[in-house]
Amino acid sequence: MHIEVTRQAQKEWLRILVFYLEHYGERAASNLQLQYEARRDYVLRYPFTGFIEPLLINRKKQYRSAIINKYYKMVYFVDQDTIYVADFWDMRRNPDKLKMRVK
Repeated sequence: MHIEVTRQAQKEWLRILVFYLEHYGERAASNLQLQYEARRDYVLRYPFTGFIEPLLINRKKQYRSAIINKYYKMVYFVDQDTIYVADFWDMRRNPDKLKMRVK
């Protein structure tokens, strides 16, 4: 099993890290990155433990989410031996926008 991060997810994660760096400093951005890496490694070991994402339940793929911290979650799906990270989501956002972002 391995993980691939979509281009959209890569851009979103970079945007989040830059925001943290500019507003909270290097230590906070580094801590957020470490939280993500810990969650990513956990999902890699246990890919089906993430919650089925209720906002995306009617999609062909079964999207799951793994909470990184109290504000962000990683949205992903599993296809054979690959975990695809589709997006990173700020849980304070309007949930309907997640439906539009994840295809």
